[in-house]
Amino acid sequence: MLFKKVYSLYNSLVKLFDVKESIIPFLVFYRVAISLVAIIEITSLFPDLHLFFSQYNTLIPQELMYMQSGYFKYLHVFYVFLEENNLTTVFYKLAVPIYITALLSLLAGIFTRYTALLALILQLLIFRSFAPFNYGYDYFLTMSLFYCFVFPVGRYYSIDEKIFKYTSKENFNYKRVLQIHLAIAYCLSGVSKGLDPGWWNGNSVWKAIASVDNSFFSISPLILTFVGIGTVLLEFLYPLLIFLKPTRKYALTAIILMHVSIAIMMELYAFSAIMIVWNIAAYGTLKEKAKHVETV
Repeated sequence: MLFKKVYSLYNSLVKLFDVKESIIPFLVFYRVAISLVAIIEITSLFPDLHLFFSQYNTLIPQELMYMQSGYFKYLHVFYVFLEENNLTTVFYKLAVPIYITALLSLLAGIFTRYTALLALILQLLIFRSFAPFNYGYDYFLTMSLFYCFVFPVGRYYSIDEKIFKYTSKENFNYKRVLQIHLAIAYCLSGVSKGLDPGWWNGNSVWKAIASVDNSFFSISPLILTFVGIGTVLLEFLYPLLIFLKPTRKYALTAIILMHVSIAIMMELYAFSAIMIVWNIAAYGTLKEKAKHVETV
């Protein structure tokens, strides 16, 4: 009896990840979009990056910044190794150029799995070295590069495809992994916000936008309250709304508009871009030959 239940549960999980449509558009879109977002973001930071990541010119000593990172025990060993072998200067000179090269290679699909791993390692070394300045984008980029390493994103419409002549078809629904990840992330975010009274009276929304632009000080409290409650409900109910077919396209549109608003009002362009990419990749129907995105 117990064996039958376990077997039935196993079959249900297997069916959850069955491929019901072509997974190729998802894999190609995810690789290209994540690479582009990461390249644009690092190049936009380039003029000021030395203030956060360099041997001598950082606003706060590099050692003090990475001490606050969850990766401290790894970063400390790494930087000690560099210092003992007189490689510190070389590392700071080459880390960012190699990181950008790895992202460009990932974009083109050149030895994709290896370049994704290289980009992931360098992204951790560079951005976790100034942990106090990290925010949601940095963590989602880490996860994105990890998925680019794990998923076969270089098997289609890539230089790898031309070189290795892949023939086998994908029999695993990689998109489902992203869907589950997003559903959990938004739901927990909604729970977290719901436990904060500031989201129910608009105070948290006001603090977030007024800290960026003083012109938002005059917004009506009713609008702020409506936005705060709406955000909590949208994120908490996201798994349900996105799962139900009648409400899926409305939930997807609402969450994209939310991130567009975050980009405009809080100037968190990179974070908004990567979240929009995740949502479109996970819940948009990307047609191989079509030039548009639909929801199903």
